[in-house]
Amino acid sequence: MKNKKILILHSSNDLYGASKIFLQIIELLKSNGHQIHVVLPSKGPLDKMISQIKGTHVSYYSLGVLRKKYLNPLGLINRLVANIKAIKFLSNYIKDHSIDLVYTNTSTILCGGIAAKKNGVPSLFHIHEIPTGNKLYEFLSGKIINRYSNKVLTVSNSVKKHWLKYIDDKKIARIYNGIIFSKTDSLFELERDQDDFVITTVARIIPYKGHGYLIDIANELVKKSTKFKFLIVGDTLPSYVSYEKSVKQKVRDLWLEHQIKFLGFREDVSSILKQSDLFIHPAIAPDPLPTVLFESLHNDLPSVATNLGGAIEILDNGNNGLLIPYNDPKKAADLINEYCSNTKLQKKHLENSKKNFKINFSSESFNINILKEVNNLL
Repeated sequence: MKNKKILILHSSNDLYGASKIFLQIIELLKSNGHQIHVVLPSKGPLDKMISQIKGTHVSYYSLGVLRKKYLNPLGLINRLVANIKAIKFLSNYIKDHSIDLVYTNTSTILCGGIAAKKNGVPSLFHIHEIPTGNKLYEFLSGKIINRYSNKVLTVSNSVKKHWLKYIDDKKIARIYNGIIFSKTDSLFELERDQDDFVITTVARIIPYKGHGYLIDIANELVKKSTKFKFLIVGDTLPSYVSYEKSVKQKVRDLWLEHQIKFLGFREDVSSILKQSDLFIHPAIAPDPLPTVLFESLHNDLPSVATNLGGAIEILDNGNNGLLIPYNDPKKAADLINEYCSNTKLQKKHLENSKKNFKINFSSESFNINILKEVNNLL
């Protein structure tokens, strides 16, 4: 099975969760003797990481990535034209480089599967998303993925359950991400008073990640005690700049500037977590598998998440951390306030999380399962 040529498509050029898994896949397939070709929609910070994996061929082309901002008549026409061009580009690429497998690391790129089938090449989709808010989009993308895939992998049971409405059960399999914790020498120096209780969140600032909801929770917690301080780590996408501004304005409107700090994108996340007292993932829509929860638990930081999506699986239905409602900030704040003082329960959750990680989320299991599915198609 070695020396096969695999084309991998990815929807963004950043250093967030799905991109980290993307890098692991490249390294895994490369180390097993395959020739790796990558096509990204643009240049960005991921390029430096890919360049360290010697022998990986990288190209850039607009892949007609589906985003919510295109869910309007003009946007759909734009995506249709972009996908037609991308199918042609990828079809030629598959022929010119004698590609043996097309691996699409997202559900938001459809052109790869279509180009693969057009050239008689197997296609694998690795889905990290749970799209919400537009049933027509869900239906069409699901049916296209089903038609133009030989295998579909999902990163959690929540993701699998969502896509089973559109994709044949025999095609789809859940493989939990195998988490590799990055080492950094960067040191974040947190300015804090002795009595401060620091709650941190790390996520791209986009609506479903729940930053607005976090501010509502923070407002309720600060009413209980001014010891609560909040760090928001992450930046946003160009299409959500106005949303980021509205989140920051909400902080000002509630007079919480001294309680909530925005740190932007950081590469020293581990250092920030080590100096925090609690981690929170406040998503208000199902987050497929928020891998930052693994990092918080790895740093022995008690963790809280809303009871949605893959967070429920990571926190093992509340056995590894606190689950809170996604639509009731007062109740969420009450639960968090109580949890903050229950150090015995926090310790138990952290011990449980380490056992759960070894069983379900080890890099060894991930590597074995991914290679098995790839080799079955080659």
